[in-house]
Amino acid sequence: MYRWLAALSVFGMLALCGCKGDPSTPAYWEKSLSTKGKKEKLRAIEELRSANVLNKTFLPMLHQRLNDEKSAEVKAKIALLLGELKDPSSIEPMTNAIEMNASESDARQMNREIATALANTGDAKVAGTLLKLMKTKDNYTVIDAIEGLGTLRAKEAVEPLIELATSDSTEPFITKKAIQALGNIGDPKAVPALIKMMFRERKGISFYMESSFALYQIGPVAGDALLAVLGNQNKELTQWAEANNILAPALHAKAAQVLGDLHDKRAEKLLIEKLGYNNEMMDIKLFVRMRMADALGRMRSKDGAKALAGMLDEEEANTRNEYIRALVKIGSHDAVPAMLKAAGKGSWDARETVLRGLGMLGGEAELPALDKLEKEEEKIFAAECKADPEYEACKDPKASVAQHVAVIRETKKRIAVAKECKSDAKCWEKKLDDADTGIRERAAYEIGRSGDVAMVDVLTKRLAEKNLDARLAIIQATDWLVTDSKEAAKQAAKAVPALEKQIADEKGKTEFVKVNEDLRRLLVLLKRSAA
Repeated sequence: MYRWLAALSVFGMLALCGCKGDPSTPAYWEKSLSTKGKKEKLRAIEELRSANVLNKTFLPMLHQRLNDEKSAEVKAKIALLLGELKDPSSIEPMTNAIEMNASESDARQMNREIATALANTGDAKVAGTLLKLMKTKDNYTVIDAIEGLGTLRAKEAVEPLIELATSDSTEPFITKKAIQALGNIGDPKAVPALIKMMFRERKGISFYMESSFALYQIGPVAGDALLAVLGNQNKELTQWAEANNILAPALHAKAAQVLGDLHDKRAEKLLIEKLGYNNEMMDIKLFVRMRMADALGRMRSKDGAKALAGMLDEEEANTRNEYIRALVKIGSHDAVPAMLKAAGKGSWDARETVLRGLGMLGGEAELPALDKLEKEEEKIFAAECKADPEYEACKDPKASVAQHVAVIRETKKRIAVAKECKSDAKCWEKKLDDADTGIRERAAYEIGRSGDVAMVDVLTKRLAEKNLDARLAIIQATDWLVTDSKEAAKQAAKAVPALEKQIADEKGKTEFVKVNEDLRRLLVLLKRSAA
């Protein structure tokens, strides 16, 4: 029935076209595209797109129509068709159709469509035309030209893009596009400018996210420059930062983040040293320490785990949480005794994050201590409320204790699964579908730590996991397997098309924005590993 309806729909469109002959041929459509009325031409183009007959035999006719057409709006639609055909033979007729000094909206829209269509050909020789379009006065055309240069990975665009990205007169949105294009091109010449742009703000807008991702795209070669930043060896950057009122702690923290993403082990010693960073401003001190912890976690630093295990008496909940997250990523069971000790000290907010960490790392040996903690929770919380009676949760201590006990039991439940599966990746695979999101999260981490190459398919099929913590664990676990094994990298590369589609489909969905930054990095890693 659906096929019959589709056929009827196409028949209706062709009837509107008023043409005779074979609708799969260029001659059939040429008459409609050469009619006098602009509306009729636009309608004919839409009908041609919908008829699903467009192929390279249409190119000569479309090129001629583009050349003869007077309406910029119609030309834009023809350029759209040519962009879908992606044939290099369209480069010259499309280039000839450009109006560099366009002031009318239709002409500017035409230039935009042509810029996109030229990039779609994949031919490097269009870079020169796109560079010219990058200098037009229409910002939207500039953006399409920039994106096209990034898609083509045009090396000749690097210097103009750096100039555009770093100029204070550039609109912030265009700056972001220029930075993204530099990342897509991947030329190391852009590294110094991108490092600076991690710290720049314009009109209250930060470029850190785009710049740090671009540096990750460029890859390990960016590590040398970032190490110099972390180690205070880039004097020129230090002077520039001082002149622009950028604090040294910000330089270190953001450089550490990218080094952690790159798993650059050369930074390990410096990162551990800076875990002890001190500053009279508490928020700055903790910010730097958290960023160092996160970087050590991402690179799975065993020495970092030893240092972090000694820092779990930190009273500030968010900071302790960052330390615990790092320890979970490192996967060091040696830190568990310190975690157990911390689970009974400090505010509930600080203790809760430790308990969730124990659920990711703890084993059977920890169950008695957790049983004891459950029994003592009422007394522990009563002491907390005595010290801080204004704490919101202390208004209903009975309900609060019940909620705390529930968290402890969740932790024990996850540890019970660890007791069942131990290091058996196949057992953990079954837990990836558990109703408990924490069990799914731990299952992913355990599979990632297993080194079992066969599990990479299991993980990549679950990258669309809806729970953010579990998704992050799946991303991280896939990263580990791919980083540690060329065979796993080769196998995971098959997931690239599906991952590209997922990222495109989820673009703009606020609930996935933060975790999908890691998903985008994973996509870069898979492509880099497959190259």
